[in-house]
Formats: sequence, C-alpha cells, structure tokens
Amino acid sequence: MLRLIKFDLYRFFFPMGWLMGFWGAFLWILFSLNFVEYPGALHPEIMMGGFLLCFVSGFLTTAAPKFTDSYPPTITDLRLSVIFTSLLFISLMFHDTIYFRLAVLLEFLFLAWFVGNRFYKRKSNPPVVFLFIGFGLLSGVAGNILLITGQFVELGRLLFLHAYILSFVLGIGSRLVPALLGAEVTNFKIKTVLAVAIIFFSSFFIEVFISSYLGSMLRSLIILLIAIFAWKIHQLPKRNAFQSWGLWISCWSLVIGSLGASLFPDYRIHLLHLVFVSGLSMLTLMIATRVSLSHGKHDMSLEIKSRHLQAAIFLFILAALARVSAGFFPSFYEGHLTCAALIWIAGLFLWGWAFLPKIFYTKN
Repeated sequence: MLRLIKFDLYRFFFPMGWLMGFWGAFLWILFSLNFVEYPGALHPEIMMGGFLLCFVSGFLTTAAPKFTDSYPPTITDLRLSVIFTSLLFISLMFHDTIYFRLAVLLEFLFLAWFVGNRFYKRKSNPPVVFLFIGFGLLSGVAGNILLITGQFVELGRLLFLHAYILSFVLGIGSRLVPALLGAEVTNFKIKTVLAVAIIFFSSFFIEVFISSYLGSMLRSLIILLIAIFAWKIHQLPKRNAFQSWGLWISCWSLVIGSLGASLFPDYRIHLLHLVFVSGLSMLTLMIATRVSLSHGKHDMSLEIKSRHLQAAIFLFILAALARVSAGFFPSFYEGHLTCAALIWIAGLFLWGWAFLPKIFYTKN
C-alpha cells in the first residue's frame, strides 16, 4: 500500500533551488575577491543542475499527479527527493565536477521514475504539449551520461545546459504561459507536437555534427513559433499584474536571446544570457510565484501588487543587461560579471523574502 504524504514536494524543492541559485551566482563574487578560481565552467552547471533543476523538480512533482489524475507524492518520493538533492549539495564540496554530474543524473532518473509512474497509472491524459517533458528528461539523462563518460562532450553540454530546460519550458510553458498572461490556451494535435519536439531535439545534433549555425537557427525559429502560436506573446498581457508582465518579458528575452545568439555567433555566450538571466530564471520564478500562492491558498493579489516582486523583476532585467554588455566592453569584462551577479542575487533575495515564507505553510 502506498504511503502518501499530505504536501506537495515543491515546498522542499523550491527553497533548495533558491539556495543553489544563490550559490551559483555568488561564485562570481568570491572570484572577484580572489577566494575561488574562475568559475566559468562550474557556474552554468550549478545554475542548470541545481537552481533550475530543483525548481523543475518542484513543478513536475506537483503537476504530474494533477495532470494525470493519479496519486500524490509518497513517503518514498519524499525520501528520494531529500537524498538526491542532498547529494547535489554534498557533491559541490569536491573539486571534480563528475560528482555533481552524477548527483544531477540521479535527480533526472528520479524525475523520470516519478513522472513515468504517474503517467502509467493515469486516469486521464495530460496535455499533448507535455510530450516535450519526455524529451527534456531524455536530454537531461543523456547529456549527463555523455559528460560523465567523456563521450561527445559538446553534445552532452548542449543537451544538459540547453536542451533539457528548454524542452520543459516549451512543454509546460505552452500550457501555463498563455493562461497566466490571460490568453486563450491553444490545443494542438499530438502529431504536430511530436513532430515539432523531434525537430527541436534534432537541432542539437545538427548543431554538433552538421552545422552550428543551422542547428542553432532552427532551434531559435521553433522557439519563436511556439512563443507566438502557443504562448501568444505577440499580444500584451491581459492580466495587469507584475507577475504577468515579468512572465511576458521573460518570454521575449528567451526569443530575442536565442535569435541573437544564432545571428551573431561572435557574441553568442553573451546574448545567451538574455535567455538564461531575464529569460529562463525569471520565467521560472514567475511560475513559482503562482505555484507558491495558489497551492498555499495565499492572497493571489500579491501577483498584482507585490512591490518586492516588481523590484525583483526590474533587477533580473538589469542583471541580464549588465551581463550581456560584458561582451561589448572587454576591458571591464570581469567587473560586469560581478555586477550582474550582485544584481541578480539582489533580485533573488527580494523574491525569496516575499515568497519563500509562503512555501512553508498553507493558509486556511
């Protein structure tokens, strides 16, 4: 008999993701003070495999039971969540990144097991756009295996640092983003979604084995098409809320950053920070805002009137601009990185100040 728990696992995963995000950005502050070596390789792995993966884990373990009309998390799910997430933090104590990648791989395998069980025992089918979740899990597992084994490292990095999170965003976002912006949610045919998902997943292989420009541009065009036809970002938000505007700006950052990185490869790494900073990270926290308030039965008007949320959005945008500008002012490169990290941490702190307490309890 399954031993069910009475709370959603986002209450555990979101605070862990917040801590990981703080540490991943704080490395740049420590580097500027000469306390650590250049964190250029470690920083993206912590942000993708720590910060974003913990939030993704919170989303999936909360949404999968509801969208499949199956059973909620069990005591076993909770124990595994605590064990694998603890391993993420413990692995950061070692200098070799292989330990962190092994911990990330275990987290992906747990998510695949969790989602797979709910889908197998489903009483209703989830939205067809959630097919992208399967490709996201595949990307995360395959990418980390390639990095751990040292095989096709370039492909492994693309699958881990780009493919998995973008797949989740395109899939889950196609259901949540238009709803949170006040637009109509479009229902797509399963053949259409499957074809688009396969082309999107294939773009990473095209980028590595055929043409970097072709693969990157193909992927950017898919993101643009989904943003227009599924997310409806060509329309202004119909909900006049700070959270809706933050979400809308993050979607545009994702589109502009992806296209810019494809069109201007010399500035690729800098323009991609529009995708990562004001795109993925802000989008993640805007959705986490809704999850924290709605599932905790808190005052939903905080999405509209929270000054902490407004200030956090402003800081995330400013941090993205500071990081992108580093590529255009090489003489002040490291200063821009430090400044961007400080601003982003300030935004993360403000979001946490307003919403982390609401994660830990449900209002009656």
